[in-house]
Amino acid sequence: MAEHPKDRPRAAFEASLPRVTVWAAVLIRDHLKRVLMLHKAGAGPRAWQLPGGHLDHGEYPVDAALRELSEEASVAPGHRPLRLIGIDFSLPANGWTGNRTAYFFDGGQLEVEYMDACVTLSDEHDDWGLRAMTDWQTMMKPPDWNRVQHLVDSADNGTVAYLHAMGEPS
Repeated sequence: MAEHPKDRPRAAFEASLPRVTVWAAVLIRDHLKRVLMLHKAGAGPRAWQLPGGHLDHGEYPVDAALRELSEEASVAPGHRPLRLIGIDFSLPANGWTGNRTAYFFDGGQLEVEYMDACVTLSDEHDDWGLRAMTDWQTMMKPPDWNRVQHLVDSADNGTVAYLHAMGEPS
């Protein structure tokens, strides 16, 4: 008869669970609904992404999103509390050994003048831009653009997008 998970010691049960890496990002827009993106240094011309990154130990996703927004772009969100607008779950792929889960938050609207004056990039980024989604479509990898478009739609509709595999609706 097979051993039931409840019969195993907790540490052994936890060790048997899938490994998960968690990250979080923030959608920031201006009054014209243009989206703030950061360009990842050394990653090719189409490596544009929302400000965000991996959680530190003992950190909640929303706190990581705020920290990463500050570290990567030196800006604060346009409103608080941040509203969850999407979750993206991916199975292991592209060299990752565990599942990946991303939480996306609506950071509200910031004035262009504020971003022009304040955006200071971290070493991991070499450029930033504020563009309409139609403009980003030609500048980003299709899966990345697709994910952000779903997030924009969720922010506009007051919903939460549940995505799989880096941007595909479940």
